[in-house]
Amino acid sequence: MDNLNEIIVRIKADTSSFNNPIDVLRGEIPQFWRGNDIRFEIGIFNGENIWSVSNYASISLAIRKLTDDGKVPSASTPALMQKICTSFDDTLTSATWENGTKQHVVIPFSSDESNVVVGDHWLSIWATTIDTTPKIITLCAGIVRILEVGGGNLSTPPDPIKIYYTSNECDNRFIQLAAIDTNTNLGTSDSMVPSQGAVKTYVDQHTASGQGEATSASNLGTGIAIFKEKIDGDLKFKTLKAGDNVSIAANDSEVTISSSVDASEEGMVNPMTTAGDLIVGGESGAAVRLGKGSDGQVLKSTIDGLGWEDESSSYALPTASADTLGGVKVGSNLTIANGVLSADDQSYTLPTASTDTLGGVKVGDNLTITGGVLSADDQTYTLPTASANTLGGIKVGDNLTITNGVLSADDQSYTLPIATADMLGGIRPDGTTITVNPSTGIVSAIGGSSSGDDSSDGWIPSSQYVDITYGATGDTYTAPADGWIYTKCNTFNVDAYIIGEVIINGEAGSEVYGGGDTTYPTNKSLFLLFPVGSGYAFRMFNSNLYINVFRFIYSKGAL
Repeated sequence: MDNLNEIIVRIKADTSSFNNPIDVLRGEIPQFWRGNDIRFEIGIFNGENIWSVSNYASISLAIRKLTDDGKVPSASTPALMQKICTSFDDTLTSATWENGTKQHVVIPFSSDESNVVVGDHWLSIWATTIDTTPKIITLCAGIVRILEVGGGNLSTPPDPIKIYYTSNECDNRFIQLAAIDTNTNLGTSDSMVPSQGAVKTYVDQHTASGQGEATSASNLGTGIAIFKEKIDGDLKFKTLKAGDNVSIAANDSEVTISSSVDASEEGMVNPMTTAGDLIVGGESGAAVRLGKGSDGQVLKSTIDGLGWEDESSSYALPTASADTLGGVKVGSNLTIANGVLSADDQSYTLPTASTDTLGGVKVGDNLTITGGVLSADDQTYTLPTASANTLGGIKVGDNLTITNGVLSADDQSYTLPIATADMLGGIRPDGTTITVNPSTGIVSAIGGSSSGDDSSDGWIPSSQYVDITYGATGDTYTAPADGWIYTKCNTFNVDAYIIGEVIINGEAGSEVYGGGDTTYPTNKSLFLLFPVGSGYAFRMFNSNLYINVFRFIYSKGAL
């Protein structure tokens, strides 16, 4: 249920007529209680046709006070109420106008804005176009009535702009004359201004004698208006004009409108007698009555014309199938317009087949397709023999077995032979001059002499050394004498290592020393010490290390 929040005045602005606008909600001239919230709903028509408002820049509504003698005010008269609207709805239809849900424009006034002088005033509604040189188009104009008292804002309304003189102002403005024309009670000379008393006497005399001016005229009822307008004292009425087969006659008190059609030319006689009757063409097309059928019957064409039959005899369209011609309902991707069924344009892309997707494949090598059937060529596969470079098959040899496709080696115990000058085998370090790093398995030797010094301490490191600037990994350095290369490094990642390579007689990798691991924790120290002969070149390689110390330590035999 809607709430009443404001007084609605719904005006049909008919540009084809100059009649007073009517409030279509009440069937009378627009009116409202002063001091209330007012909502003007305006639809713009040309007769019964709805105008478009797409070429309007604004629509204005103004209410002005009539002149003292009840005449239409000029456009320059200050407005009691006025607003301009620039927002429109151009989707108005006859249906939405009739049911009151839409209008071209809404112009609201608050209770303060409608708190004006009561009485009959002049309502004007006009539009300004969007042309380069804007045009002003009057949409409708006429009387609007403001009533007292309807609650709302009951404060004293503001006085309208003064357009009259008081009696004192008149006395001061007009000159009192001694010479008076006894016929008119006015001055006897064009240069003489009549007194206020003389003007009043003249008006009273002429009003009493019946020479006063008519004030207005109006049309009654809802028919075609006869009264057009009043200009000064002239009431202007439209004339009646006879159309085809119509005649008009008038006497002193009546106007008679008659049809001039002969009785033989009159329309058909209505044969219907009962609610629900139909008129159908009988013999030779003569109009005859067809009575209403029984409940549930349908009108059907028969050999004798039209007649009522039971609905059960009507035709039921069968459902279409592969074997039956029948009807279908319009489903997805189908449309029907004017009885024509159409399918939406669709492009289908077959997906590529995969282990998870059912789709299409292209026919490649050793495949053929015939009649939509995919076939593979008959092929005999030979497993290649496995080698260092070829992934292939092997035969099970000695000390190997295969069970359920699993290859196994027999359990065997191997004894490492002792190394000799002629046999590759194992050795055992003495732990003094030869040591093995238990973590890396790297063997290191201490002692010996490349300088020919046979003293027992010839290759023992001395306390004298020279620090070397470490370059990039792989850089080459030269030993200044017999001695030892000593490095101390900090790890900062796994896979850390450091390697020293001694080059003897130009042969790289003559002696290689190194240390490293893949599991060193960060910030652990890694050391390397290896011998190098005087003048020998050597290279250093490292990864994931920070070199803290890199120095050459002289052997005692080199001092």
